[in-house]
Amino acid sequence: AGADPKGLSRCPGGGPNRGDQKVSRHHPGGAEPLNAIRHGCSGTFPLPSRGERRRNRPEPPGAALSAEGPGPFARTPPRRSRGREIVSAYTMIMDHLIRHLFEVASQDYTQRFPSLNPRCALVAQGGYGRGELSPHSDIDLLFLYAWKVTPYVESVAEKVLYALWDAGVEVGHATRSIAESMRLANKDMKVKTSLIDARYLCGDAALYGDFAKAVEQQLLGKNEERFIREKLEENRLRRERYGGSVYLLEPDVKEGEGGLRDIHTALWISKVRHPIKELDGLLEHGLVQAKDLAALKAAQDFLLRVRNELHFASGKHQDQLTFEEQERVSRALGFEGERKLKAVEVFMRSYCLHASQVSRLTSLIIHRLTEPAGAGASSRPAAGRKIREGIYIARGHLWISDPAVLTAQPEILISIFGEVQRHKAAISEETRELIRDHVGLIDEKLQRSPAAYRPFLQILKWNERVYETLVEMHRCGVLGALIPEFGRLLCMVLHDLYHIYTVDQHSLWLVAELERLREGVFRETFPLLTQLAREVEKIEILYLGLLFHDLGKGYGGGHSEIGAGMARNVARRMRLNVDDTAQLEFLVRHHLLMAHTAFRRDLDDDKTVVDFARVMGNVSNLKMLYLLTYADIRSVGPQVWNNW
Repeated sequence: AGADPKGLSRCPGGGPNRGDQKVSRHHPGGAEPLNAIRHGCSGTFPLPSRGERRRNRPEPPGAALSAEGPGPFARTPPRRSRGREIVSAYTMIMDHLIRHLFEVASQDYTQRFPSLNPRCALVAQGGYGRGELSPHSDIDLLFLYAWKVTPYVESVAEKVLYALWDAGVEVGHATRSIAESMRLANKDMKVKTSLIDARYLCGDAALYGDFAKAVEQQLLGKNEERFIREKLEENRLRRERYGGSVYLLEPDVKEGEGGLRDIHTALWISKVRHPIKELDGLLEHGLVQAKDLAALKAAQDFLLRVRNELHFASGKHQDQLTFEEQERVSRALGFEGERKLKAVEVFMRSYCLHASQVSRLTSLIIHRLTEPAGAGASSRPAAGRKIREGIYIARGHLWISDPAVLTAQPEILISIFGEVQRHKAAISEETRELIRDHVGLIDEKLQRSPAAYRPFLQILKWNERVYETLVEMHRCGVLGALIPEFGRLLCMVLHDLYHIYTVDQHSLWLVAELERLREGVFRETFPLLTQLAREVEKIEILYLGLLFHDLGKGYGGGHSEIGAGMARNVARRMRLNVDDTAQLEFLVRHHLLMAHTAFRRDLDDDKTVVDFARVMGNVSNLKMLYLLTYADIRSVGPQVWNNW
């Protein structure tokens, strides 16, 4: 651009169209600046001349972006730069480039038409406006003019955009006045969202000042409730589209639950409620505690590191952490194996833990922004039904008004979930945080106390909402604290193509599948299974078998045998009788036997049948193992179970 500014003035097809557009072209070679950012190097990178661009163009897209690929930084060990450092550095480089292009284009026009007084400001929007530009993210620009589009605005926009397109940058752009921007934003919440993230780049600073004032007065203070409703609905639909769980084994780092978009949504809603610019503003307005803000920022940085490495490794805009990419990304980020877990499994567990933090904290922030004033951590709704001293149910949610009850009676940390289950209530966000803060009260003594395991077994015996209750206990950290053997499965990932959920979530899904049978969801499709599920006498033992069937995973081979020993220890702590303990141990030890026999043995061989019957021992074991096997296969993934 500096060498030949007039070469940018005209390309086939004329100048860029007005309105919102996004155009993508291939990346040229010469990606040294991106490599430098990735590996923590510093230095200056002069813009290539037009001839240099032509010579570089045959290089494959992203060839110099990989640590194994060509380029001057190919053998430089990565410095493990923080995610925020990388996106900030790349945003800064893009800022310098775009400002230079704007200056050259503006000077070229004003030299030819010196008498005019042009007014145009260039504004960054979206992720670029937030300063979160990953290596292959698109650039979203707004060319802002005063009253109407002038030849100056058209000329500058054309030259800047064509220069970026020729450089292989994906650009979304719009050309609007302040009034037009406000009008569109009040009609279209997506436009409003992009303007909330707007950031001044260059051009007429006074014009941008008027624009920023209009955003504050005409957007942030208007249609708040509609904006929040649409954002929450958009959030719900997005999560459904991308799997509806933090614990998927191939998550989308940006759009999936617990991804970067959850943080964006919480910030967007915060900005229309309060004068907040960055995450730090959440603390200033009392929306999070300091420790939670630190956890959220750490999780955001980790997600950015992963997303950046996905872009570097693939040489394109890729946000899904696919099975094939996971090993490459884990190596690039320096993860190593732990005990029997592979490096990639340690990495994916870390990803799930960070994503679950994002999901929890953004849900809490949105709750505090959208709930009526006064619904704080130490308060309860004015009207409510008293369950016991210090505990109420109001507006369909259970509240703890006096945290001292947890300290005085730690067993309430378990029994409170039975209250939620029986009263068909939910736990309020504030109460959930309160429970998490007190979960350390569940010590070894309480784990062995009848005051703890009796209400837990009652939850398993209840005729409905068993899965919902166990998930809530797990979410609050209570299930893992009460049963540490299950707690070690939290976010455990086994790097295989068979399961699509983490080990803990897979085990909880078994409970959901059995409960659906008992509710009659499949009475037409699976009548025998439905009948057996409803006839089980010791349903709590079967539920324990479902939860514990994979306890032995992560220790190496023979997880069934290892898990059976662990299940026996838990049964003794819960003081189960000898028969119940033996049946629980049987279910865990043989949870793979029925599937193995059905799929890999000759069922016409009498010896196969006799051997299988001998292992079963009695009909009750056979029925329970049949139900466990069904639930296990169904919970691996939605398409695994079929009529065959």
